[in-house]
Amino acid sequence: MDETRLITTIEPQEKRKYRFSIFLNGEFAFGIHQDVLIQSGIARGDALSQEKIERILELERRRSAKEKAYRLLAARPRSRKEMSDRLKRAGYLPKDIEWVLDELVRLKLINDGEFAVAFARSRMISRPCGQYLLRRELQQKGIDEADINKGVEQAYKEQSESDVARQIASQNKKKQMRLDEDKARKRVTDFLLRRGFSWDLVNDVMERWDEL
Repeated sequence: MDETRLITTIEPQEKRKYRFSIFLNGEFAFGIHQDVLIQSGIARGDALSQEKIERILELERRRSAKEKAYRLLAARPRSRKEMSDRLKRAGYLPKDIEWVLDELVRLKLINDGEFAVAFARSRMISRPCGQYLLRRELQQKGIDEADINKGVEQAYKEQSESDVARQIASQNKKKQMRLDEDKARKRVTDFLLRRGFSWDLVNDVMERWDEL
């Protein structure tokens, strides 16, 4: 049978608002947030088993991780993988991270399908690119193939990928005016390839060099 420890004091922490220090058998044991104090229902005089203590500490860890996630989402939308990576770097336990991620999905604060579409649309506005690069970036963010396809479809809904490539080529061509045509062509070609357009599409654009 687990040995129990008596809550002898619960007192607010002077320098940390909404946090309380828990004393067991007359000694400081741990600190918890006010929300966890209320959620756990503990009070002075309660006898806590080790299992109960571990459950309280788990509630505190998960509250902290969830609060961290909210701050990250306030800065910008995140994919599930992005959020997981950030919480791992912050030092949270894998089981607590999974709990937080499931909560965020349940609350519809994380949705990889919606994220893929929003990211793709934003990418086309801020720094237009080809399908290959867009797919790679979404893969790096942990988006699955089905959601990547949704994002790519939305990215080129208003303007086709070939039109995007021609527009970028035209803009870049103007920057190469001082070069001879061969060097200018090479620079524009290389630029389009770096932006993630396929060889076939780039060749098609470059065949219409005089129209750019």
